[in-house]
Amino acid sequence: MVEPEEVIRTNVQEEAAGLDRDGVAAQRGEAQRRYDASMPGYCFDLILRREQLERYAEEWQRVLDEMTARGIERYLPVDEKA
Repeated sequence: MVEPEEVIRTNVQEEAAGLDRDGVAAQRGEAQRRYDASMPGYCFDLILRREQLERYAEEWQRVLDEMTARGIERYLPVDEKA
């Protein structure tokens, strides 16, 4: 089963909380490595899993971009519902 975008964002934010920029970059690199290592699938499940891995890599990149844009060294997620 593929995780919804909100679940992916929450998972990444929870893992990123308290990490410095290098830690977030390392997690982003690992997420990208898992995506790159995944095989393009010909069955529906493999296709969905690969898309999910790609979304995780993109979310880690979004966190890193947010840190860069805000000039912060340690990630502390902002409550997006506020």
